[in-house]
Amino acid sequence: MQKICPVTGRTFEVTPEEMALRKKLGIEGEPEFHPVFRFMQLGAFWQHWNLFKRSCDRTGKSIISVFSEDCPYPVWHKDEWIKHADPPQAEVEVGKPFFPQMWELFRRCPIPHNVGVNNQNCEYTDDWWNSKNCYLCHSGVSDEDLRYCYRAFRVKNCMYGAFSFDSEWCLDLTYSHNCFRVLYSFNCWQCSDSAFLYDCRNCQHCFLCSNLRNKQYCIKNKQYNREEYESMMKEWDLCSNRQYMGAKQEWESMMHERAWHRSLFIDRSEQSTGNFIDHSKNARNCYFVNDVEDSMNILRTSETKDTLDCVSPAVNVQLAYYSCTVQDNSYDCKFCYNVIQCKFTEYCAHCFQCQHCFACCGVVGKKYCIFNKQYTSEEYEKKKAEFIASMKATDEYGKFFPNSFAANPYDESLSGFYWPLDSETAIRFGFRLSNRRQQKPEGALDPSLIPDSSEAVDPTLSTSVFWDEEAGHSFRIDPADIKFCTELGAPLPRSYYSRRMQDNFRLIPFDGSLRPSSCGKCQRETMTSWSVEYDGRVLCEECYLKEVY
Repeated sequence: MQKICPVTGRTFEVTPEEMALRKKLGIEGEPEFHPVFRFMQLGAFWQHWNLFKRSCDRTGKSIISVFSEDCPYPVWHKDEWIKHADPPQAEVEVGKPFFPQMWELFRRCPIPHNVGVNNQNCEYTDDWWNSKNCYLCHSGVSDEDLRYCYRAFRVKNCMYGAFSFDSEWCLDLTYSHNCFRVLYSFNCWQCSDSAFLYDCRNCQHCFLCSNLRNKQYCIKNKQYNREEYESMMKEWDLCSNRQYMGAKQEWESMMHERAWHRSLFIDRSEQSTGNFIDHSKNARNCYFVNDVEDSMNILRTSETKDTLDCVSPAVNVQLAYYSCTVQDNSYDCKFCYNVIQCKFTEYCAHCFQCQHCFACCGVVGKKYCIFNKQYTSEEYEKKKAEFIASMKATDEYGKFFPNSFAANPYDESLSGFYWPLDSETAIRFGFRLSNRRQQKPEGALDPSLIPDSSEAVDPTLSTSVFWDEEAGHSFRIDPADIKFCTELGAPLPRSYYSRRMQDNFRLIPFDGSLRPSSCGKCQRETMTSWSVEYDGRVLCEECYLKEVY
C-alpha cells in the first residue's frame, strides 16, 4: 500500500509486515507520515551537542546542563530531581483538546538537567555513563580520559572520536573499533600506529590506505619494508597542522577515487533492511542498531524487540511505539519521550521508574497516575479508557506530542543535525529554533595565530581565547589538549570542539533512507546510503567481499 506524507509530500510504502507489527502493538489505523519524517519528529525531542552553564531551578546553584536558561520546563539538577520529584498535578477536562491541557501541566513540571549516572569528574558531559575524567563529551559508556567525543564505548585517552569503540590513544576516530594510536580514520578495526585510514582491518604502520586487510608498512596501499616506510614517513610531520590538513585532503581524494565502498553495513543479521545493523533479526528499515529483533523504523538502539517507529529505544526495551529515548528495561511504552525504566506508559515525558502512567511528566517511582495525579488501579483503568476515547474524539490519540513540547530547540537536537531546517520550514512544521548566536568576545584571536606544530608550544597559549568564525563560537586550547597532542604527535585544535566532532560524524553516510545505485563492478542495482558523489565506487556485498578479501 502506498501513501503520501501530508508534511513532506513524499510517497512511502506501508508493508504487510508493518501492519502486522502495528496490530501486535495494539495500534489502530495506518501510519500517517513518511518514515523519515517520523525519525525527524521524534529526534527533535533528543537534545544533542550543546551544554550550557545555568542555574538549577530548585537550588539556585550553578550547573552544566543540556538545557539552556530559556528551556520552557523548570530544570533541576538530576540528583535533586530524583530525591524531591513531586511535580504539579492537574484535572482533565473531558471533551476539550488534551494536548493544550497537557502542555499547561508539563511546562510546570521540573525535569533533570542531563542524563547519565556513575561518573567521576565528568561534569561537562551528557548521556554519559560509568565513566571518569571526561570533558565535553556526549553519549558514551565506560570511558576514561576523553575530550570532545560523541558516542564512545569503552574508549580511553582519545579526542574528537565519533562512534568509536574499545580504542585508546586515538584522534579523529570515526565508526572504528579496537584501535590504538590511530589518527584520522573511518571504519577501521584492530588497527594501530597508523593514520588516515579507511575500511582497514588488522593493519599496523599504514598511512593513507583503504580496504586493506592484515597489512603492515603500507602507504597509499603500496607495500614497503619497514626501513622504506619509516624513511618515507619522515616527509610527513603530522604534528604540523599544515601537513595534517594536507593528508586529510589526500584522504578525501582517496575516498572518491581509489577506495571501494560497501553498499550496506549489515552484519550477522537475518531478514534485516536499513544500514549499520549488527546481530539482528527481522530489523526492517533500521539504522545504527544492534541486537534488535522483530522491529521496524528504528534509529539508534541496542537490545530492542517488538518495537516500531522509535528513536533510541535502547537497552532491553520491548513493545515501544512512536517514542524517543525510551530506555533501560522499559516495556510497553507508547508516545513517550525521555523515560527510563518505565512500563505500561503512554504520553509520558521525563519519567523514571514509573508504571501504568498516562500523560505524566517529571514523576519518579509512581504507579497509576494520570496528569501526575494518583489513582487506584481500578480508577486508573476506567479514567484512562475515558480519556483515550475523548482524545480519539478530538483526533489527538495516536499522534505524538506537538513539536512545541520538546525541551530543546530543533537546531539543538539530533534531528537538527541530520535534517536542518530554515526558519520558515521550522515554523511550518511546528518546531522552534534557538537562533542562538554567541557574541565574539573582545580580544578573541584568529585561529591562524595558533602555532602550526604542537611541538615546543608556549604554555601561555592556554590563556588565549580564539574565535571559530564558521561555528560562531569561541574556544580555548587547554593544557590537557596540548599534552595529548604532543604525546600523540598530532596538531593542536584549531576550531570549536562541536564543529570538529560533527564534521567527523558526517563521514558516516545517513539521511534516514536508502537510494538505489549500481555496483561499481558488476553494475547490478544495490541499495545504499552513500551519496551520489560516490557512485562508481560503491559495491554490492558480493563484489565488495571479492575486492577486499
